[in-house]
Amino acid sequence: MVNMPPKFLSKKDKILKLEKRREIYEFVNKNSGCHFRDIERKLRIPGTSLRYHLNYLTKHNLLSAEKFGNNVRYFSKELTSENKQLLGLLRQNSMRKIVLCILKKKNCTFEDVAEFVNLSPSTVSFYLKKLEPSIIKRIFNKKSHYSIAIDEKEILNLLITYKESFMDKLVNNVIEMWDVS
Repeated sequence: MVNMPPKFLSKKDKILKLEKRREIYEFVNKNSGCHFRDIERKLRIPGTSLRYHLNYLTKHNLLSAEKFGNNVRYFSKELTSENKQLLGLLRQNSMRKIVLCILKKKNCTFEDVAEFVNLSPSTVSFYLKKLEPSIIKRIFNKKSHYSIAIDEKEILNLLITYKESFMDKLVNNVIEMWDVS
């Protein structure tokens, strides 16, 4: 940040003048949808200090915070509420695998999903139920088939935008597959 007289700094620059706060702000923008413990672990900032700065940044509308289940996730202010919801799901490893499986295979059976994510049927059922607004369930020949209900391009856009923060080979494979086709 350029050393400018305080009267010439924008409100945002004044808020981000503090190095730790700027570090948190930049991390959340690169890793939108991360929850508190993730940020705490990766930045190695004590919880009380981190909570103070996150609250300060959300209070001044530089970041937003959304509650997902028992976690509060932090987002870049530019994201729409639909994208926040989607990123909240994609940040969860098992949910991301299920979404990627359905994206990759287009029309998956329950068995396809369970095999792909290597989880027990009851766990897969639980996750599919949580994903219901984002996926479509159809029954053919007494088998459940799943497809994506939301715009696939939007999912891929989020995966590409935040690719580095997922640290997931599966995300890279889906992105590469999409680029080829």
